[in-house]
Amino acid sequence: MSDEEFITGPHRVDQPHPDLPRALADLLGRVTVAGGITGFTADTELETLTATAQRIVDDTSASPKRRHVLTAGKQHTLAGAVVLRLGEFPVEQHRAELDWLLVDPEVSESDVAGKLLDAAESHATALGLTQLTLRVGADGRAERFYTDRGWVERGRWPRARYAGDGEYRDEIWLTRDL
Repeated sequence: MSDEEFITGPHRVDQPHPDLPRALADLLGRVTVAGGITGFTADTELETLTATAQRIVDDTSASPKRRHVLTAGKQHTLAGAVVLRLGEFPVEQHRAELDWLLVDPEVSESDVAGKLLDAAESHATALGLTQLTLRVGADGRAERFYTDRGWVERGRWPRARYAGDGEYRDEIWLTRDL
């Protein structure tokens, strides 16, 4: 049986489960350790990841809601998550930034990432948004993933991301009109 057969979702998080911050921190840690550019390094302490995950979950319950989270699950584990951060200022309220698209390295060969991205775009459209933005580290794979799905590169910032061990990567800004 493939990983795909065990994965459920995407599910929109409307009422966060009490275990979501821990599960999101765990997923964030697994993706980071596997080499994903998440904003953290492999030696980031679990407390830091948990605090970040808690802020994201708190933002899904805030009024007004500042972030929207969609998840995919594999048995009793978070297999993937996408986080949309709504534009805060009046000139940004037509868009959201895709803060993270995280997929468990154990299921990365399935199309969980594509399904989560599609769900995020559909959700953004349902919210009345007309544009999504994101920033990724230049590694070729992430760029192709998004551009193959209609995202357009809008700019690059050389050496903007520290990947650890003295390695820097360019940051790429992408947008998707909905």
